[in-house]
Amino acid sequence: MKKKTVAITVLVIAIIALMIFLNLNKNNDLTVSSGVISKKNAISVKATTIETGTISSYVSAPGQVKEVNKAQIFFDTPLRVLNVFVDKYDLVQEGDRLVELDVSTLTDELERLKIQKEIQSITLKKLESGQNLLSLETNLASARNAYTRAEDAYNSALEEYNKQLKLYESGVISEAQLKQYDQALKDAKSALDNAQINLESAEKSYDSSVSSHDLDIQAQVKNVELLSRQIAEIERKLSKIKSLEKSPITGYVTEIYLTEGGYTVTGQPAFTIIDSQNLEISATVDEYNSKDILPGQKVRITGDALGENVELAGEVISVAPVATKVQSTSGTQTVIEVIIEPKEGFDVLKPGLNVDCEIITHEKSGIPVAEFNIFLEDKDKNQYVMLIDKDNMTVHQKYVTLGIYSDMLVEIMDGLEPGDMVVVDPQPSLKDGDRVKVVE
Repeated sequence: MKKKTVAITVLVIAIIALMIFLNLNKNNDLTVSSGVISKKNAISVKATTIETGTISSYVSAPGQVKEVNKAQIFFDTPLRVLNVFVDKYDLVQEGDRLVELDVSTLTDELERLKIQKEIQSITLKKLESGQNLLSLETNLASARNAYTRAEDAYNSALEEYNKQLKLYESGVISEAQLKQYDQALKDAKSALDNAQINLESAEKSYDSSVSSHDLDIQAQVKNVELLSRQIAEIERKLSKIKSLEKSPITGYVTEIYLTEGGYTVTGQPAFTIIDSQNLEISATVDEYNSKDILPGQKVRITGDALGENVELAGEVISVAPVATKVQSTSGTQTVIEVIIEPKEGFDVLKPGLNVDCEIITHEKSGIPVAEFNIFLEDKDKNQYVMLIDKDNMTVHQKYVTLGIYSDMLVEIMDGLEPGDMVVVDPQPSLKDGDRVKVVE
């Protein structure tokens, strides 16, 4: 009897459970009545809610790391190498000595020129003192004195002759006596003429010597000036060589073209040093995207050589004013060079590395954004979404205006607001007014 009662009880419970299940299914199939939403014949869809976010668009540009500051050291004069103090890839500081060169040929020449200049300077002082003109000045003074004496003697003889001539005319003296005075006058005149000739000769010799002396002084001044310039030139060379023996920048020695015991080669760099802390990236952008690139734009820098998940910050500092053509696997391409300055990562960036650059052309925050899988296009290429009316769970076609694109998101400029619910991956068969039910 008890077993029968238990069986009846289990049966009743099963019947009640079945009725409840059937009643729930019936409620799900109800149509809209007295504020209750019907889900009968509703289309199952996935949905998402429009939210605000941050979006950025970028242009991809392959690039190569380059040094901004590179020093190559050249020597103008072939010099023997005594010592090389660095090895390839050594880190050197500005002012560190790299090499010792044999400059004895220049220093010996410098000493010789200094001695020669000293000798020429002494000769110049001697000329300027006028010692070689003293004898000429003495001769000129003697000639002048002799002329003065001859002139005085002639004047006295002339006066005496005129006096005796009057006496002769008065008959006081004889003709023979007058002739004596006439001869004396002639002798005085001859002596005066000789003195005149000697004076003119002395003056001419003196003037000629003075002119030659001035030219000698000028020539000697030029000699001293020439020696001074030669000395200055060698001193300049020695100073330059001393400076070139030291590193002009802080950086790594990447090339050495000298060997101890050899000679420097004119026209070939002895050392190449690069500043590894002052780098730039030379990237190329295709001509289609070049119009969007501007100095000051932010850049994301990645690359296999930088490591997995490593992203460095950079900034566009210049855009080439001209385009160039490069050969690629797909043919000839027209590109624009863009110079990017890294802001970090100098411990991993090295000249010569290839990197990938994403130049951020637009960036906005706090705007409505969505993924691409909510949009459809009409025959005129206009984008629209299927907007879900949350009150009656029906969909309506809603045209939208889109803004900037990123890899995953797009900006919604008009047509939707944050909080709107739209269908994800809408099928073209979905029409205005269709009922939907949202599924996970």
